[in-house]
Amino acid sequence: MKKIICYSNQVLSIFLLIVGIVLTSCTEDMAPITVSSVTLDTTSMTLTEGDSQTITATISPSDAENKTILWISSNSSVASVRGGVVTAIAPGTATITAKTEDGAKTATCKVTVVAKVYPVTSVSLDKTSASLTEGETITLTATVNPDNATNKNVSWKSSNTSVASVVDGKVTAVKAGTTTITVTTEDGNKTATCDITVNAKVYPVTSVSLNKTSASLTEGETITLTATVNPDNATNKNVSWKSSNTSVATVVDGKVTAVKAGTTTITVTTEDGNKTATCDITVNAKVYPVTSVSLNKTSAEVVVGNKLTLVATVKPSNAQNKNVSWKSSNTSVATVSSTGEVLALAKGTAYIIVTTEDGKYTAQCKVSVVSKVVNGGNEDTSDENWGI
Repeated sequence: MKKIICYSNQVLSIFLLIVGIVLTSCTEDMAPITVSSVTLDTTSMTLTEGDSQTITATISPSDAENKTILWISSNSSVASVRGGVVTAIAPGTATITAKTEDGAKTATCKVTVVAKVYPVTSVSLDKTSASLTEGETITLTATVNPDNATNKNVSWKSSNTSVASVVDGKVTAVKAGTTTITVTTEDGNKTATCDITVNAKVYPVTSVSLNKTSASLTEGETITLTATVNPDNATNKNVSWKSSNTSVATVVDGKVTAVKAGTTTITVTTEDGNKTATCDITVNAKVYPVTSVSLNKTSAEVVVGNKLTLVATVKPSNAQNKNVSWKSSNTSVATVSSTGEVLALAKGTAYIIVTTEDGKYTAQCKVSVVSKVVNGGNEDTSDENWGI
């Protein structure tokens, strides 16, 4: 009986071992397959604003039971991600992470977002023409289109910098003239222009003066008066001239010509402001000096007691001073009056001399004084032989 029982225990042990093996095998077959890793088909990408791209994630092992992936963006304002689709939002960088639900395995992709380029289509200025005065400034404003153009940089240029210069749209008038201000876009070289006219700055006249306030001239003489208009940089220096008495002196462009003796006032007047200055002119008669004197007789015979009138001619005819003096070389023979009247006194010879006051020029007449002529012893009373 003991032997039978012993065999029975042995069989039971074997049976139990087999059952355990079977149960163990069944348990192993029923355990889930877990994720060991995840990879992405790209580890970096560059996108332009608004563009999108899909990232593909691969889970290992391929027969892992839970393949759910969570997608995460480190900066959703730069790039967002949904179901592996990355959308570029704004320039910058973001890291996209794929994370497995099973095991929290991760893989990343660096995303760089660049700005979208909006090309310039045109540029315009707020003014197409403008007038300035020397020294003035004006600021031109450039509008680049479209409003969202990526590169709105512009450059400025003046066609004639001696007339007006330009810096960042600020135009400075330099001197009178015309120039064209051009703005050019950096993107596309689009241009717009503004025509600039620069007018000379007006510096008003404050006063005028003459180099002389009085002058004396002789008939026929000239003098040039110089007018100084103040300030020195006055814009309009034009002046006009006038004589208060043109019969005494005339004036043309400051040149005064004496006409005849008298007085006059020369006035200069500025065109701008009617400022005046004067010069008093005194004109003296021209002196024509004596050049010679002559007598109507160079010799004469006069009877005692008779008279002879000599006439002096002073040259030139327009000599200023025609005064003369008379003299007899022998007053016992003949005398002469201040008017040239000769009186024969006694027989003999006398020279009547006339002398000009101006220049002391002289002329003379030889006067022979004779006695009365007697015919046939009788005194001749006829006039024939009385003074030649």
